[in-house]
Amino acid sequence: MQAPLWLLGLFSLSCWCQRLLHLEPRGAAPRPAERADMKRERERERESGERVEASTHVARCSTMQLSFDGLGEASAHVSVMAGVRTEVKIGLRGIRRSLHLGDQVGCELHWACLDDTGAWTAPAAQPDGSRSVDPVASRIECRFDCVMGFPKDMTPKKIVFVVVVHANGQQHWLKAPGGSDFVLDLEELAAQAPPTPVALTPLSPGAGASFGTLGAVRVAERPKEWPALKAAMAATASTNGATNGKANGATAKGKKKADKPKVTQGVTDLEGGIGKVAWHVVTFAEALTVFVETSLPLPEQAQLFLHMGCQAAPGAEWELPEEPLEGTVPFGDGKATRVPMSGQSRAELKFKAKSAPGALAFVLYACGGGGEQWLKASGGGDFGIPLGEGSAAGAAVAGPGEEIARNFVDAETKYSHWSQFQRLCMVKDIFCRPEPLNATEAAWVACDLRLANQKALEWYRQRGYQPKDMAHCQEALGGAMATAVGAAADPTTRALMRLAVRACPRGNSSGGDAIRHGILNIMRTHGIREGHRPGIECKFIEQWHQKLHTNSAPDDIAICEGYLAFLSSGNPDDLFRTVWERASITREDMAKMAGCGFKDHTKSGAAGLNVNPVHLPQLYNDMQGYLGLLKHVHGGTDLFALCEGCKGQYPDHGCECLAFEIFHERDSPFVMGKIIDLRRRLESCLWKRDILMLDVALEDQLRLVAERQDLGSMGRDDLINFMGCLLKDLQLSRRDPSVDMGLELFFRLSEGDHGGAQRWGTDWCKLMLAACDRLSVICAGVADTVAELLQSCADRLRAGGERPGAVFRPDPKILGTFGEETARCLSERLVAQCLRGLQPQLRRGAGLGPWELVSAGAGVTVGTVEAMKALPVELPAGKGPILAVTETLTGWEDIPAGISAVLLPAAHAVDVLSHVAIRARNQKVLLASCDDDALLAELRGKNGAKLKLSVGPSGDVTWAVPSANELASAGGSAPTSAAGGKQLAVKRPPAPPALVLPISKFEAHRKSLGGKSFHLSELKPKGGEYQVPPSATVPFGTFEELLQDPANEDFREQLEELTEEGEWAKVRSFVVDELQVPAKLEAAVVEQMATLGAPIPAGVEWQRALKGVWASKWTDRAVSSRRQMGVPEDNLVLAVLVQPLAFASYAFVIHTRSPMAGANKEDALVEVVVGLGESLVSNSPGRALSASVGPAAGGAIEVHTYPSKPTGVFTPEGGTHIFRSDSNGEDLEGFAGAGLYDSITVAPCPHRPVAYASEPLVFDAAFRNKLLRRLFDLGRLVEANFNGQPQDIEGAVLKDGSLVVLQSRPQV
Repeated sequence: MQAPLWLLGLFSLSCWCQRLLHLEPRGAAPRPAERADMKRERERERESGERVEASTHVARCSTMQLSFDGLGEASAHVSVMAGVRTEVKIGLRGIRRSLHLGDQVGCELHWACLDDTGAWTAPAAQPDGSRSVDPVASRIECRFDCVMGFPKDMTPKKIVFVVVVHANGQQHWLKAPGGSDFVLDLEELAAQAPPTPVALTPLSPGAGASFGTLGAVRVAERPKEWPALKAAMAATASTNGATNGKANGATAKGKKKADKPKVTQGVTDLEGGIGKVAWHVVTFAEALTVFVETSLPLPEQAQLFLHMGCQAAPGAEWELPEEPLEGTVPFGDGKATRVPMSGQSRAELKFKAKSAPGALAFVLYACGGGGEQWLKASGGGDFGIPLGEGSAAGAAVAGPGEEIARNFVDAETKYSHWSQFQRLCMVKDIFCRPEPLNATEAAWVACDLRLANQKALEWYRQRGYQPKDMAHCQEALGGAMATAVGAAADPTTRALMRLAVRACPRGNSSGGDAIRHGILNIMRTHGIREGHRPGIECKFIEQWHQKLHTNSAPDDIAICEGYLAFLSSGNPDDLFRTVWERASITREDMAKMAGCGFKDHTKSGAAGLNVNPVHLPQLYNDMQGYLGLLKHVHGGTDLFALCEGCKGQYPDHGCECLAFEIFHERDSPFVMGKIIDLRRRLESCLWKRDILMLDVALEDQLRLVAERQDLGSMGRDDLINFMGCLLKDLQLSRRDPSVDMGLELFFRLSEGDHGGAQRWGTDWCKLMLAACDRLSVICAGVADTVAELLQSCADRLRAGGERPGAVFRPDPKILGTFGEETARCLSERLVAQCLRGLQPQLRRGAGLGPWELVSAGAGVTVGTVEAMKALPVELPAGKGPILAVTETLTGWEDIPAGISAVLLPAAHAVDVLSHVAIRARNQKVLLASCDDDALLAELRGKNGAKLKLSVGPSGDVTWAVPSANELASAGGSAPTSAAGGKQLAVKRPPAPPALVLPISKFEAHRKSLGGKSFHLSELKPKGGEYQVPPSATVPFGTFEELLQDPANEDFREQLEELTEEGEWAKVRSFVVDELQVPAKLEAAVVEQMATLGAPIPAGVEWQRALKGVWASKWTDRAVSSRRQMGVPEDNLVLAVLVQPLAFASYAFVIHTRSPMAGANKEDALVEVVVGLGESLVSNSPGRALSASVGPAAGGAIEVHTYPSKPTGVFTPEGGTHIFRSDSNGEDLEGFAGAGLYDSITVAPCPHRPVAYASEPLVFDAAFRNKLLRRLFDLGRLVEANFNGQPQDIEGAVLKDGSLVVLQSRPQV
């Protein structure tokens, strides 16, 4: 007869409970049945919803740390959990490392109980895993940790133990300091620990009857409500309801968007369907609470724990929480923690938002009656709770490469077993993915490989491997890397990958076994002792032989070279000196190699390879051949080995001959041309691993030769030729369209038609200076990006090493400047150095001033002059902004906060890729050198004075006394104004006359518009001389009226609180994300633009651009300026001018009266760029075409600078609209508000490199002069609209040649 399914399920559950608790033995008396009156009373309470009172047990936990006698780093961590069952956990740490033992180590706890007289006694009951070894003592295995569980009534008062270590056929007995036994007073430890109540509910009705002699199990009863969860949910409902304006008819004032609680929840089945786990996550701005509730059958005497680990993201490695959690106890493995489940059902975990993980993973641990059980989720995996955006890990947007970043950080800082072999395997897997690497991912690969190559990361962390496996991995990695480099389209990604190639060993799948057999053959040929084989005893050779068998790596090349140096001289110091010089490996590093994945087979106690070898000069020739083998397998940068390795892979025999010719002439300056020739011929074969590595080695060799050249002794033509050689080399490495265009211009001027100008004539020097300026900007841009990406990776590795549970901490001194130091290894650095010598000569030939600009800063810099010998480490608190005039600069300095300009003599000028130059550009600090000592002396004479430094069109630095507003914007103290020190008053405008005003109504509503809109309406083009774009303006006060809209009621209150806190970035994001634009305003904007003939396409989301302009009221600079000038927040309002974006070939700015020193009063200064005006007005790197234009009657046109901006900004295909800021704080006397607020396009504008070599603006003098003359005439026409008042005019030249004026304002 077949048993019913429910009976089989019941039997299965009974067996599980028996395994869990080892309950009553077969034949034991059954538990008495529950009395009928008690049963009825419990049913009545359950039906009425009253709480069933539970008996309460107390769990206590205490921890302590023990140290060993004479073992330094070794320690033991002890934790005692006392409740219905006493659990003693002992974790051992650092023993292998302290004893210099390998992997084959066994540890046992030799223990017993201690009676009142101090005598050893046997335990009343043996814990699981423990065994008796004599009448009183027991042993339990404890390689890393062990757990001894005792029933409550059988827990000894004290236990005593020592640690027995088995290794290499020997035993080590480890005791407490002083040689005594370790004694744990369990009774005292339990009494000292804080109690944690654990409610255990009485048995469910009928449970005993159901399971008979197996013991009663039941699902623990718990209160119907969970007060903490109920309170959190109530707060959530209240706040979110108030946000919708419907929470009991009141708003939740004081709750910002960032403070809105968020609730997530889920339910997961236990494995086998025996129960469920439910969870809630309640997230507030400052805290995050996790509620976990279980429902599963357990005996009454069982204890239930949440055994959990924090994760950076779901599926990541377990780790300890950043900050200790209340009620939890570390498990002792450096990853997991435990928290008791109150009443076998509930646990609450409270995190601070700033330190919360991205996810939680856990299993349930039940114990009692001498047994234990691990309970997992359905399917056998861990339970997982994503903590999402409320966590510190989840708050950071997972950008590109986040998964790779997390894997690298975990491997380098958390894995207990890790080696160079595993590192290379990980990198190979990354390169073998189907999708190409982006710049961030390439930065992680380059960072990890180069740091490992510098020995800043561990190569041998308790892990070994076979040489053949390492050689095969290196070979596969090289092939995958060659494919990835060929697929990389982005120049920055290619630069990073080539940095990674430099740190990649070559590998050879057939060479791994050759390494292992080669050292054996040498030892046997010369009779050197090998293991138990008799012979000459050389402990160094024996140890190195073991390393070569289990951890052969590129560092063996340096070790072999050092050993050869020793064989030549007989001096052991030569070995260690050579190893240090070749690979930066110290004697201490070599000493650690005995414990890094291979054993000390000498049985001598010698410290790894840090032993003096026996002098055996007869090994020299064989070791020379062995060195060649090591280089063939591991060498990735050795030029000769790569020339050899590429045999059979060259495009033709001529390339092979040229490669060896380059090797033999590698130190000659004339080899640079041959290197470029070979690299160009190898270009089609770079998909081959060995050819790619040879190409990188050739680039390095050219750099080495170039660095030895004395640029100061070169003539100017030689310098031009030398520069051309470097640029050709750079072009081969980057495949960057912008670099190609820059080289095209450079070589047209240096080797082509010279642009129709006389070589080294004034105009030629200006043209060549523009070409060099463009190349300088490109080089600086690549170097800065590479440095930033690499440094972000290094910083993350440093942070990972400082987290709880980390097993390795990289040296912060190496990581601190890793990005900048590595960026200086780029070929761009050589180009920058050459430019540093060439540009002053070009400036003199062009008749330009003495200033050489490295970083333009903000364009205009205001501060207090301070003459100093060198930059200080830091400024006193509150001091600044400072204009530092220094006597010297090394290029390695940091620029302290508060310094806004650094000016120095030309003799100490720094190149654009120096450390201080990179910092200056990042910090927007003006950095310039001057070769006119008189100018610098004049500046030093103004020590203590407040000045405004400006960068002119030609790069000259000029200064003047700043206005009160300029001082206020800079954060300085404003002098008393001529008006008696009164603060500036900005009048609040009238209420908006309409939602949107077309340009035809601008003049009628002048007080409701800003200067941009009003001045645009004053323009009166006649006869088609120029155009004014279709324009409409959302007037002053519209934003403020929207705040009064019922739909924005909560928004207004939250905005007020955010502005009070002064977190301006949050304010701007809040306005853009949360402000509700009413449908009537949306319709008005669309209708007016359609009426003007510039419709906004249906479905285009333009509202964010509108809100973004309003939000720019709270940029840091705008807020600071208003506060310094005393402008009330409510009085400063923004109108928004809406226009279609012109399809411009060129953009221009006309200063109708030239502001340049010494200019003719009738001259205009005209600046022109290719594309849109964003690159012109935003101070983007490079220079515009700048020219002074005089009146047509005899007025000359003088070009000051030719354009050098590498990229232009262009209107997107299909067009778009721009929303321009137009405040009531612009064009006021004493308060130049223009530029403080943003203008935003609806669709992003593409950036493309500009080909100046074929640009008529540069080389067609007739075209250029005609355009400049037209713009001069346009300036005079616009001036006439404003009664001859000088104007600053912004506009565009359309593709058909027509002119458009976008705005005009009085010239300041």
